[in-house]
Amino acid sequence: MYKFVAIDLDGTLLNSYGQISDKTKDAIKKAISIGTEVVIASRKNYRFY
Repeated sequence: MYKFVAIDLDGTLLNSYGQISDKTKDAIKKAISIGTEVVIASRKNYRFY
């Protein structure tokens, strides 16, 4: 069992329309229900002032 899953946004979590598919939503819900930590990971750079 995985304890931690990091998911990239563009092209992985989000499809070409910027949406999350039902299949992906179901997989995330299942992972959470068995105690897996699910986090969003992105390489986008943000500036914090």
